[in-house]
Amino acid sequence: MSRIYSLLIAFALLAPGLAVAEWAEYPTDNLNSRTAQIQAKVESLYRRGDYKRAHFIYSKELAPLGDKYAQYMTGYMYLMGQGVKEDKIRASAWYRIAAERKTPEFLAVRDQLLRAMTKEQLTASDALYLDLRRNFSDLVIVMGLIVDDLPHLEAKRTGSRLSGGTGSVTVIDPNTGTSTSADHLRNRATRAVQARLDFVTDKLDIEGIKAENVAPQVDVLWERIHDYLGVVDDDMGGFVANPPN
Repeated sequence: MSRIYSLLIAFALLAPGLAVAEWAEYPTDNLNSRTAQIQAKVESLYRRGDYKRAHFIYSKELAPLGDKYAQYMTGYMYLMGQGVKEDKIRASAWYRIAAERKTPEFLAVRDQLLRAMTKEQLTASDALYLDLRRNFSDLVIVMGLIVDDLPHLEAKRTGSRLSGGTGSVTVIDPNTGTSTSADHLRNRATRAVQARLDFVTDKLDIEGIKAENVAPQVDVLWERIHDYLGVVDDDMGGFVANPPN
């Protein structure tokens, strides 16, 4: 077990930069300045040994946003008993959700831990992992963002109208607080929704959907996502969970 802990500890010290790379590749929410500040704060808390507060931020603020490093660190702190009661099974479930994008570093630590577990422990890990998938997987997060953006596809007013007449309506951009055109907000929302829809339909292996046509299909997409996430599908690097006796 010492080899496992050595690998895990080494990875914990190297990896905050992975968070930025992960955000860049998946159509979750933007890595905005507020999120970056939270990431910097939690890293400082962790390095100072304020584990209870660090674990809360990793698990309750960053992990729900799709931050895979935060999901990994939530598991790592369960494994090491830092700020929470030591729980290897719960740690393994968090490692599995952190590794869903097949990031090599996350796969390595996931596999190291799972290979050291018994069949009974793997069964318990499966149950916890499925629960985490339903709440923290990329599919759930991205689909939620699609739903959030649907009102903006109609370019509804999001703040004070600044100009009238027959020209383009000027509104307040909810992201920046600056004035912009309603058309700009609608076009930006359409691009974001389309990128996220492409991600969802690719993952589910279903026919593509145009952003302007998605509203009537939201319930069906949620059903397909729930079905997809209800199955343990991580290969664990060739290690078979729950091997037969």
